[in-house]
Amino acid sequence: MKLICEECQSQNNEFNERLGETVCKDCGLVLITEMFEETVHILDSTGELVHSPDKNKLGSVITGKGSFKYNKYGMNSVLPKHIQNGIRFCNMVLANVAPNSSLQGRVEKLYIDCLNRNIFGRSQYEARATAVVYYALKENGTPHTIKDVCAEFSPNVKSVKRLVRKINQFHRNSINYKPINPQYALIQTLTKITDDMVFRNQCIHVLEHFETIVQDSTFNKGRSYYAAIIWIAANVYVRDNITATKICEKTGFSRWIVWKQTKAILNLIGVELVEELKGKEL
Repeated sequence: MKLICEECQSQNNEFNERLGETVCKDCGLVLITEMFEETVHILDSTGELVHSPDKNKLGSVITGKGSFKYNKYGMNSVLPKHIQNGIRFCNMVLANVAPNSSLQGRVEKLYIDCLNRNIFGRSQYEARATAVVYYALKENGTPHTIKDVCAEFSPNVKSVKRLVRKINQFHRNSINYKPINPQYALIQTLTKITDDMVFRNQCIHVLEHFETIVQDSTFNKGRSYYAAIIWIAANVYVRDNITATKICEKTGFSRWIVWKQTKAILNLIGVELVEELKGKEL
């Protein structure tokens, strides 16, 4: 008997051996998950059932197909195949968007936490992994846009956003997002423009100069704040190859937006035009 998809009512489905699940061929919804993903219980080290999912205890995860141990990172070499698959998807997303990130352990633990609490429901691996990585990056103060994180697998964006909301709702009372790391955000923007390491250090110097002023003021950073910092650095260090046009083209901001943000930043130090800083020490 053909299964009926709850999402689109289609009966066009197949078993995906790579995922180990039955998937709707029309909309991609996972129709059947393995039994151990449906009935997960956590035991503490004494063998007692942990009734509250908020308790961060180590122990065994009992499933419909047996049990397995997991360490503080939420995984070891005997994880069931469907969990290994999910973690592999997460690591691919993380490697694509933040290849030098130290968040792999956190991402893996977060994935298993969400799985144990049935946050994923019947969503696809691609959406799960994208949501987990997006959340972990934001939690760490090193966020990327949803578009960037979705680039690896191009999952359904609505599905990803829905999962992020569910993860956030679960952690809302215990975990606060770290403030965005200004240097990280600057480098993210600068990478779109140039890979010049000398200019990168010059931009960081300019950023640090203005960050001390911004923190003691009521200044609100606009979306083009870091593009404006780069434009200021290009003038301070007389980088004629880093033009306003190039910055705008690479970052997607209009000249008006960058000019307006630059002017607002310069007002903090009593300067009217960015050209006044050309070749001068801050």
